[in-house]
Amino acid sequence: MHLKKTLLQNIQDNAGYSPLEFVLLNYGSRDDLDQWARQELRPYIESGVVVYYHNPDPAYFHMSHAKNMAFRLASGDILCSVDADNYTGQGFATYIHQTFLREYPCFMSPAGIGPGKKWWDVQGRICVLRDDFNALRGYDESVMDYGYEDQDFKGRLVANGKKKVIIRDPAYLQAIRHDDTMRIASGFTTTRMTDLLVGHYCEDTSEVICLQNDHTFERFYVDRDLLHYQSTDDELKPKKRYTGTYRETDNIIQLYRENGHKYLQLTRETNDALSADDQRTFYRITSGALRDTFLLQRAIYLGRKVFFRNRKKAHAINPEGFGNGRAYRNFSDEAMLLGRV
Repeated sequence: MHLKKTLLQNIQDNAGYSPLEFVLLNYGSRDDLDQWARQELRPYIESGVVVYYHNPDPAYFHMSHAKNMAFRLASGDILCSVDADNYTGQGFATYIHQTFLREYPCFMSPAGIGPGKKWWDVQGRICVLRDDFNALRGYDESVMDYGYEDQDFKGRLVANGKKKVIIRDPAYLQAIRHDDTMRIASGFTTTRMTDLLVGHYCEDTSEVICLQNDHTFERFYVDRDLLHYQSTDDELKPKKRYTGTYRETDNIIQLYRENGHKYLQLTRETNDALSADDQRTFYRITSGALRDTFLLQRAIYLGRKVFFRNRKKAHAINPEGFGNGRAYRNFSDEAMLLGRV
């Protein structure tokens, strides 16, 4: 729904620059994007201004993989990611071109997030040389959900000696404001999660257990008791993550640590309450807003861990390839295969 508002405006605002290519990747979208593209984008596709790709395979939205695929499908020497809710601003392509001529070799991105989440919605805007993108093997696809895939990529660019040029003009940094629910909708964890439970752990600390549809679970500690949560989103920050497997029979859920040892047994007392064998009580999180807040903070927490890992220790990024998969170009029936690189 955002793309319908932004893309045609972005095409118009950059019509004076050539050659310019808008690559639109439909990454398994379940809405009417394909139909809309056929109706509204055909003249731009026929002129080569827009190249439309459709990958019907993803079962969930994997941000870093989607960006890698879109970048690999692009043909330009300079690549720029533009989220669907972003407006480029008039003359943005010319501005990019002039900046690279003046500052080469460099990359471009907005300033960091400021007070009141200023520039939050444009953090995904990164302009980079194709050769640099390929040399760094793209965004780290071990970031499975929303958050920190772009900070990590920018950090690796800087670590490899590329100059960062900050996009400061607000005219180039406009976006459609929206709530955080959309940031994790159809994401990896949101799609896999079957239940979210919270129980008291100790003073000012709660334990959150996330049950997933492959019989694995995650547990986190959070800084305050979710049952009395009335404050800002910023206080709901996971810390310490543990994983394991679980088995459910009748009204009993048995949790096992990664080493196979039993961790905790939960017995369902009601639809929304479970008693643990260590005398604690866990409750199902039924508030959609609270669930989404936790899942967003969880995604940011795990993305941040990847960011600090990559900054601390050099290792292979995407050793099995990046942006791999198939995509159909401009409504063709023949798939393009992007293999391991």
